[in-house]
Amino acid sequence: MTAVLQRTAPPTAAQGWWAKTVVAARYEYLMQVRRPAVWVVVLALIALRCASPFPPGFTSTTDNTFLVADWAGNFMLCPIGVGAVLADRVRRDSRLGLSDLLTSTPTGIGPRLWGKAIGAGAASTTPVVIAWVGLLGYLTAQRGAGVIPVGLGAFAAIILPALVFVAACSVTVPYLTGPVLYRLGLFGYWIWGNMVGPRFGIPTPAGTPFEAIGEYPAGAWFHGTLFDARQRGITPTGGEAVLSIAFLLLVGLAVLVMTQLVLTRRSPS
Repeated sequence: MTAVLQRTAPPTAAQGWWAKTVVAARYEYLMQVRRPAVWVVVLALIALRCASPFPPGFTSTTDNTFLVADWAGNFMLCPIGVGAVLADRVRRDSRLGLSDLLTSTPTGIGPRLWGKAIGAGAASTTPVVIAWVGLLGYLTAQRGAGVIPVGLGAFAAIILPALVFVAACSVTVPYLTGPVLYRLGLFGYWIWGNMVGPRFGIPTPAGTPFEAIGEYPAGAWFHGTLFDARQRGITPTGGEAVLSIAFLLLVGLAVLVMTQLVLTRRSPS
């Protein structure tokens, strides 16, 4: 118990908001990254998607940007895994008796919430980062160092915004729905909003700038294969790619801000 208290000890009230957030994020990262489920679930989803057939000409292309963009598409299921392992942070803290402990400290609701989003979110995406770095190492050995800047840019533009969006939602929405209902909702949203294209005749954001799988930045900047956008007769532009990324980041920011306001109003202090 002493070890737990030492690890969870927050900064004093005299420290600033950002310092408290950094300490909370460090604690959340160390707690989350050690969970086997984080690695098993996320890496299993990467393997599952990569086991599916590649697009025509995928393995024979000489265009590094196209190759890397389509590899990024094979990571499209990762956010489901990230959201699934993050959703139980609220229940887990309560079960371990940490909620009351943390509430009694001078850290404050804001730094604890943002620290959880940053730290636990970074920990849950660590397997994704490691898998991507491993992929870039393999592609570099096959095609040369020119793959590296393209790969880093593709990760930042195609994969990372969705992970940030899902991480923000996964540490906030379960406060209202509980982890089980949230996981079901996340899975349903991800399939409907990103993988059920307009060809099915169902209203969906798939193929629009408001989908979360990064098709617009992949198509606009990396010559990636377009599926749902092309079904809508759209060839994304750079501006639409920026809009797609901004939408995900702003929604993630908004849910964190709203959750902080709700939790502050609920707090007895």
